Amino acid sequence: MPDININLSQFENVEIINVKADFPAAVGGVITLEAERTYIVAAAVDLTGDRLVAGGICNLFGYSSEVSYLTSTGLGVGVPLLTSEYTIVIEGLSIHDVDTGISIDGNTRLVALDWKALNFIDVPNVGVIDTCDNFIFDTGAFLGAQGLKFTGTVGTVALNNSLFRGLGSAGNIIQLDADCVITRRFRVIYSSIIAFGSTVGIDVNAGATIPTEAYILDTVNFSGGGTYLSGISQEDNEGLFINCVGIDNTSVNGQLFMQGNETATVVDETNTFYKVAGTTTASDDNSKFSHSNNRLTCDAVISRKYLIQANLAFTSGATNVCEFGFYDSQLEGVRLPSRTKSTANAGGRAEGVNFFCVVQMQAGDFIEVHAANTSGTANITAEQLNFIITEIK
Repeated sequence: MPDININLSQFENVEIINVKADFPAAVGGVITLEAERTYIVAAAVDLTGDRLVAGGICNLFGYSSEVSYLTSTGLGVGVPLLTSEYTIVIEGLSIHDVDTGISIDGNTRLVALDWKALNFIDVPNVGVIDTCDNFIFDTGAFLGAQGLKFTGTVGTVALNNSLFRGLGSAGNIIQLDADCVITRRFRVIYSSIIAFGSTVGIDVNAGATIPTEAYILDTVNFSGGGTYLSGISQEDNEGLFINCVGIDNTSVNGQLFMQGNETATVVDETNTFYKVAGTTTASDDNSKFSHSNNRLTCDAVISRKYLIQANLAFTSGATNVCEFGFYDSQLEGVRLPSRTKSTANAGGRAEGVNFFCVVQMQAGDFIEVHAANTSGTANITAEQLNFIITEIK
């Protein structure tokens, strides 16, 4: 914002708005903002039933959202206070007490929206953004406001350092509808979303398109007791939720186990690895890993590094030396760093066998526990097994 000590009237293409009459005259209820001009709202201004339409690229500023207000008493339901088919910068302003705040249509030309310190106060329908290159909303607030809908093709949505408090009535604070295609990212960071009553915080329609892990919620505090998220969750590959409060964050981990297993792993040849036999159970806390007997398959599309660990107890021939390790589908073999030997006692039993490895995995890659008898061909029974894969941050 300009320094308030500067005499702005001396600058060309700058208009100071103290009352409605300082805007261009309304024609048919429409006040057209002239292209290449900057309008600075210096007070609380009521458009008394008229609305603003951008006639080209322009700026709409206030001195601050605490003193610069725009409303339009008598504006009809569903009629937006501000309509634009052009890039428009908004900063330091509050839009309040209208049914619908904005309507942005970027289908005709490239539209970029950089909005800072903008408040919507008591606005049940913030409005629609239909196609834009980017929408950057920084240090703003919805105060008793909801219904910001994205549709069409949108490059980046970035909502930063902001507060979003809904009305408690049915509807969404923020929505990506079925026709919304996010080409780069949808991101909310360092913000608060307060959804109570029947209000949903963020709704992503099942038909919306978002790149893998490009629906980013980072350090967002959800509160109010309503429905915080609808559609994409932390389990979906589109989502990347980090350090958030009130919702489950994204995690990628898998675990399987068996206890009291009596199914022997058949050994036909010495020093040959075989998949450990038995019926395993998946942990209820698995996330982005699929389970089948003695197999954890990665479902996360983006490649990550993981720590894999296993602990087991086994029986085999007396004093037989058995070797265990992780079979990696990428190698089509047992990973060398994981190979660990353990000697059965005179009764043919060994406990507390531990082995580890670090791997890089992505969707479709799987890990199994394999065993070999280096002393003979006695079968190996893994009576107890606990096998875990955890992401390394």
